[in-house]
Amino acid sequence: MKVPVEEGYFRIPPEADAAPVLLGSYSPAASTYFWPRRKRCPISLEAVEDCELSTEGEIYSWTFVMLPWLGSMEMDTGGGFGAVQVDLPEGVRIQAPLEGKMGDWKIGQKVRLVTRSVGKDDQGNDLCTIAFRVMEGSK
Repeated sequence: MKVPVEEGYFRIPPEADAAPVLLGSYSPAASTYFWPRRKRCPISLEAVEDCELSTEGEIYSWTFVMLPWLGSMEMDTGGGFGAVQVDLPEGVRIQAPLEGKMGDWKIGQKVRLVTRSVGKDDQGNDLCTIAFRVMEGSK
């Protein structure tokens, strides 16, 4: 079973092929979405509503990190990992790891949220974080 490494940031649906769901906030007073969740809007200082954000977005920027994947002490075969800033349709920009190898990505490509296992908990569940993967057919 897959479980988030920390509750409150995203939810993993029970369907095997379903994308994880980002848990955000919406400020009616400022007409603005946020991730991660907030208790109050930093613009209006009014209360916010919990919401689910889109699971697909567009690459705003990316880089390649020459370190092991998060939660690992060994280098991946690619010698590091991608990190991406993704613009979601709600106007939120999120930063997360990016699957693939250096040179696989372009600004403007469509990406989808996925989970990435970073270890096991005491019950043997896969502890997961989020990452993005380029969508098939996105150029």
